[in-house]
Amino acid sequence: IRTDIIHSLSHYSPLIRIEIQVKQQKVTSVHPTFSKSLLKKCDSINHNIHKLFTTQERRMSRPAMRSSLFLKEAAFHDAAVEATSHVGDDLKDNPNALNDTEAMITIARRFLNSSAPSLLDVLDNHDDVKSSSDRLVKVGRNVSSTMRHARRTSSTANLLAAAGVEQQQHQQQGNSLPPFSKEKIDASLGLLAEESSDLASLLTGEAPQVPKVRFGKTEVEMPVITLGCMRFQQSWDSSKVEEMTKVEDDCQNNLVNIIRHAHHCGINHIETAKAYGSSQLQIGFALKTLFDSGEIKREDLIIQTKGGISSSMTIKDYKEQIVQSIDLLQLDYIDLFAVHGLNTQMEYDLLFDNPMNNGENLIVAVQELKQEGKIRHIGFSTHGPADLTRRAIETGCFDYVNLHYHFCGSYTASGDGECAGNLSNIRLAHEKDMGLFIISAFDKGGRLYAPSNKLRDLCLPDFEPMSYGCVWLWQHAMHDEKKAPCHTLSIGAARPSDLDQAVLASHLLLSDQEDLAERRQRVSNRLAKAMEDVLGKDWVDSWHVGVPNAHTSTHQTHHTGIVWAYNLIQAWGMLDFAKDRYGPMENHLKKWSVDKTKAENIKAMGPGFGWMPGTAFDASLDYTIDFEKCPDKNKEQLLKAIQFVHDLVSKKKNEITGNKEDGKEQKELEEERTIPLDWEVAYDMRPWSAFPER
Repeated sequence: IRTDIIHSLSHYSPLIRIEIQVKQQKVTSVHPTFSKSLLKKCDSINHNIHKLFTTQERRMSRPAMRSSLFLKEAAFHDAAVEATSHVGDDLKDNPNALNDTEAMITIARRFLNSSAPSLLDVLDNHDDVKSSSDRLVKVGRNVSSTMRHARRTSSTANLLAAAGVEQQQHQQQGNSLPPFSKEKIDASLGLLAEESSDLASLLTGEAPQVPKVRFGKTEVEMPVITLGCMRFQQSWDSSKVEEMTKVEDDCQNNLVNIIRHAHHCGINHIETAKAYGSSQLQIGFALKTLFDSGEIKREDLIIQTKGGISSSMTIKDYKEQIVQSIDLLQLDYIDLFAVHGLNTQMEYDLLFDNPMNNGENLIVAVQELKQEGKIRHIGFSTHGPADLTRRAIETGCFDYVNLHYHFCGSYTASGDGECAGNLSNIRLAHEKDMGLFIISAFDKGGRLYAPSNKLRDLCLPDFEPMSYGCVWLWQHAMHDEKKAPCHTLSIGAARPSDLDQAVLASHLLLSDQEDLAERRQRVSNRLAKAMEDVLGKDWVDSWHVGVPNAHTSTHQTHHTGIVWAYNLIQAWGMLDFAKDRYGPMENHLKKWSVDKTKAENIKAMGPGFGWMPGTAFDASLDYTIDFEKCPDKNKEQLLKAIQFVHDLVSKKKNEITGNKEDGKEQKELEEERTIPLDWEVAYDMRPWSAFPER
């Protein structure tokens, strides 16, 4: 019996101490870092052990025995201390040390050896050696980041105490996080250990499949995770890779392994697009290989592709383009087709009120292909303003919609309308019984694979940021007053391990939803409080009122997006996310001219304006007219906000307001831009550069 018990706890041994006790000796205390899900596992094991002892009692007339499971005090903290003990002090507090692959793998092995030895065993015997290495790097970065941040916040707290500054006062000014307590470190690392053990079960086929939900009126049984296919292909430029001889073997093998791992996990929805370079070509060859081997069946997959439109297109042209995509995928039909990039009024008109090519409305092309059996369901994908998305939904021509909507905002639509984003469109799509597909949960949804220290700290110990972002969306119907659901979210995987965090999070949906909702709400409350502490509740509630976006502002400045970035930096330290958003605006500003009309400027900025709209801040322009419809109480702060973002994230390091500010030298300006610890990146869960980014 003792051997069976120990074997059943192999995921947690030796961190779990097993005690066999006479049943009269009841023990009520449980270590606080036990998660409820782990407790349930232990309760189940206790129940089975009790049944064994009861059987023994009947057989041998012995007193009934019971078991109690206890976590050793600060076990995960101590395991992390030991795991990082071989790293020199110069590396422990050096953020670049997280890029030392060998060091991270060593730390991961030492941590997992005591925390989740089952994962080590699985990875050491897994066929995909590269993915095993990637997973160890990610574990090592998690452990190292946690311990490094704990040391640095403790050091800051000590300095504040020596200076006589109250920690609470310092935090309310948005300057610093409280130091990690030993209990929080232990609980956070315990979360990692539990996920590592669950990953071992996933890789060996012992874990459940990703849950599926009804995808609106399509009636498709949709997995709550979609495999996004924008980041694993050879190139984003299809003209450079027109045939498979141009694809590296490593790239195609990686792509096949991603599809294989997704299918193994229960992710059977594959989403690509013509605009994703060589993605369709490579997927077509991968699917043929998997179909021919019998490993996967066509009918088991839901395949979606997308195609954009242009002013020169006829209905015939658009149909030929879509059929070419289907042919590249080596399929007879596709389950879902989305009009890609319904981003501006121009695309809307081309679909429904076409002033070009004898008034041929391009939506007819898609409808005809549906009638011919080449397409089963029609949707649209958008980076456009919230009002444009609303009008597209209201046409009734679409079965589903792909849009941006996340706990941190709605990407390019952030700040739009009464709901400050796409929430009203989520609700409208629900009223129309449309499928709801959330784009880019980990990238445009907050760069969650590389969160700031502050964002991660606010999520822990309940979730890592990626898991929280998923659960917030999956439980949307629970926390939205209109009960509108989000059906699936896309993960743009560059490697098989990129799916792991979302898959493990999806398994939480199979457990107690009320318990999961409590965890999710705790994080939501901490995030809301952090934002209000720094920005004030009045600003949080009203900042977007009257603020124009790139499509409605005087100079095509994306004020809503810039002020949204300001809020995220100040409240949650999301500096690198803001840099990613602001960069395209700076590029657009280079092509913008005050001497051109709005239409001429938008044309000069090219198609990229629709996908990543707006121009950056320009000190030579007067923006006061753009804020005329805003509450008077917000006007001054709005101007400061857009100036702040530009000063902080502009690529032109030597410019603040056109030239050096007030004659300050470069060194002074750089010192003013010293990045707070809270705003630094906690870790980056991308072990290597994706193929199309190389």
